[in-house]
Amino acid sequence: MGRQVQTTINYFDDPGVPLVPMIIGGPTPGKPQPKVAIPTTITDVTGREDEFSLDVQGFRYVKHESEVMNWDDDEEIKRVNYPEMEKLCWKVLSETANLPKPSEIHILTHIIRRGPKDGEGPKGPAPLYGVHVDQSFNAAEGVAQRWLGDRAEELLKKRYQIINMWRPIRPITRDPFSVSDARSIPDSDLVFVPVRFPDHDTEAVEVRPPTDSPHKWYFKDQQQTDDVLFFKQVDSSTKPGVPRRVPHCAFKDPEAPEGSGEPRVSIEVRAFVFYDEE
Repeated sequence: MGRQVQTTINYFDDPGVPLVPMIIGGPTPGKPQPKVAIPTTITDVTGREDEFSLDVQGFRYVKHESEVMNWDDDEEIKRVNYPEMEKLCWKVLSETANLPKPSEIHILTHIIRRGPKDGEGPKGPAPLYGVHVDQSFNAAEGVAQRWLGDRAEELLKKRYQIINMWRPIRPITRDPFSVSDARSIPDSDLVFVPVRFPDHDTEAVEVRPPTDSPHKWYFKDQQQTDDVLFFKQVDSSTKPGVPRRVPHCAFKDPEAPEGSGEPRVSIEVRAFVFYDEE
């Protein structure tokens, strides 16, 4: 088994009052939600990757080498990586036990995150250290309407998922990416936060510190560029035992302090998946 990292994770520090929308982009970005650092053990999955599944814990690591040559070129990413990830998504989901074969997969978008150099602030999307889920269940419908247009109403009658596919662009030496076992975080620990972008409103999910039992957290130590992490943002299924969302975050590894190794650079590609069966 891989090492057990003793660190802290930044959870939502519930102020106990109605939440104001979190503003992202625009001329006056809003304040971040209040956080509290909670001591947490995060387990390395190295050597045990096959023990984790999208339909059990809500995430899975798979091997895939991309043919993208220039990750700074958005057009190359869309031309090369989007078809790669769509093909890989079909393969991974079709092989997942207790999951029907998808009927449609739509690659929506991607985001590249770059850790700031030491002594500098972020110059764009950077690793996020607060525990979160990108979209709530309610917000998923808005995502479909924005990206799939006239077909959204028809497709949303099916079972659907939003799947993120995350990989480092260079091997990780600091600020690793961690995912939770969805089963270990009850809905009662979730907080739904309104989010306001310049062109639309949506809703994200923050997570309170554990209340009844510890949350279970995992990462892949020294994650390489061919280590792709699939995890669920949303699953519309309400069948008992189905993991419906996977809270996640970056964290500070005490064995990789500031100044050790290169800042993290990663890409996450997001897919909307539909099924004809539950």
